[in-house]
Amino acid sequence: MKILCWNCRGIGNPTTVRELKQMLVANDPDIVFLCETKINANKFSSVRSRCKMEGCLAVNANGKSGGLVIMWKESNKVEVQTYSSNHIDLIIKLENDNPIWFTEFYGNAEPNKRQCSWNMLRRVGQSVTEKWIIGGDFNAILDNAEKEGGRGKASALMEDFREVVDELSMADLKTDNGWFNWVNNRDGTALVKERLDRFLMSANDMARFPFMETKVIRQSTSDHDAIILDTEGRKSRDRHRDPRLCFKYDVCWAKDVEAKKIIKEAWQKGSADIMGKIEMVGKKLGGWQYKKLKQMCTQMGTLQENINKVIDSQGGTYASNKLKALRIKLGKLLDEEEKYWAQRSRIQWLKEGDRNTRFFHVRAKNRRKKNNIARLKDMDGYWKENTMDISKAIREYFQKLFKSNLNSNTLLNLDYIESCITGEENDRLLKDFTENEIKEAFSQMDPRKAPGIDGLSGNFFKENWEVVGEDIIKLCHDILRGVKNVDCINYTIIVLIPKIKEPVDMTNFRPISLCRVVYKIVAKVLANHLKETLRHALAKIRALLFRGG
Repeated sequence: MKILCWNCRGIGNPTTVRELKQMLVANDPDIVFLCETKINANKFSSVRSRCKMEGCLAVNANGKSGGLVIMWKESNKVEVQTYSSNHIDLIIKLENDNPIWFTEFYGNAEPNKRQCSWNMLRRVGQSVTEKWIIGGDFNAILDNAEKEGGRGKASALMEDFREVVDELSMADLKTDNGWFNWVNNRDGTALVKERLDRFLMSANDMARFPFMETKVIRQSTSDHDAIILDTEGRKSRDRHRDPRLCFKYDVCWAKDVEAKKIIKEAWQKGSADIMGKIEMVGKKLGGWQYKKLKQMCTQMGTLQENINKVIDSQGGTYASNKLKALRIKLGKLLDEEEKYWAQRSRIQWLKEGDRNTRFFHVRAKNRRKKNNIARLKDMDGYWKENTMDISKAIREYFQKLFKSNLNSNTLLNLDYIESCITGEENDRLLKDFTENEIKEAFSQMDPRKAPGIDGLSGNFFKENWEVVGEDIIKLCHDILRGVKNVDCINYTIIVLIPKIKEPVDMTNFRPISLCRVVYKIVAKVLANHLKETLRHALAKIRALLFRGG
């Protein structure tokens, strides 16, 4: 289970929403707690929808301050208990159905009202019957080591915080990276850094979570960094398939000069056959993309480390300009990463029934386990658990499904069907296809749709039309005129969309075919060509039905 907490300092800003979405994609939390949302609860539904969380509870802001929201991925695992302007209480069911009590907490920012916050936690503690975790922005520190710069905190305030932690038998969970998570972003001696955001856990239950991990997630918009708790963060992971074995054009490199150069050279050096050119692009671009992504991840990791060093450095002059420069660089890399994961998050394709599972493609790093078909019942009801047996069960299912039981010699009697196509319409259907029709068909397609077996989406052809356009038009033209057989592009990937959360056999999946872009263009041209004539023909048939003819 993963819990993310963030003082977002206003969720109405599109940049903040973007940064939130990036965090969700990169970290895949089950629970998300935001404080200081600064918006009313009724305005949060659109944010929840964009973040693709199943449920949420929002607490109104007080004017332009305050405001809490809790979002969760699975409603059947969350039960809201109590809430106020400073907290939200949940009972969460873990995978083994053992419940855990989680309190999202926002401590009062005014020191003279801080005691009210501690008393509220004491009241909640009296109701807790399960393992307890508290997380959020406490607006308080436990000791002077949690603050650097500015005037020292009053000893009484720190003592009050330590007292409530001891009284509730809670343990402070130190983060594995970073220390300070709030910076006022001022220059020189005016700079202040504090550790205000944290997780606390009932001390007696710490041993039950040996793999627990907590981290700081550095931000570029809010002065507060986010924190995340993962109950299995230190657990060893299964090895995954090398992404180099499955090429897919990454739209995040669409404007990259080096990528465009590689594509142009590969396309021009490829064979005269367009399928050979496409294969050459996949070979050349696949390795480059893999190295580029690793390089980007390394750069982001280095920037995160440098930001941590600047923020957590003890003593000396604080280089605020350096921090700003580092955050700008990180923001640019986050933009590229957002495009990369947006292509794999498949939000639109999920809506339209066109999302892939790990059996063919990996949706995203943090979704691999969910999308993997770990086991499957074959047609005789026996469980299959290794890759070869699962593949065999799927193949046998489709072989039986598509096996025809009809007599191929059966002739259909069409004498009773009245002709609906006029001579003029027939001439229009027989008219030669034009280059403009092919271009128009391509422009009508959504370039973000999933790629076919060659790994090239519509975005590839759109961004590199000057290089590939002439060859694509010629191939489509040859197929439409019957000069070339459509078989050269008629290869698809069948992907499996789960109909239920935990599929058992093949009837629990909906198969979707992913075609090559060239095939889609040809199909679209034909559809456009037939559209007007079919409309007239169907109108005639409907008229006959109404007359009872």
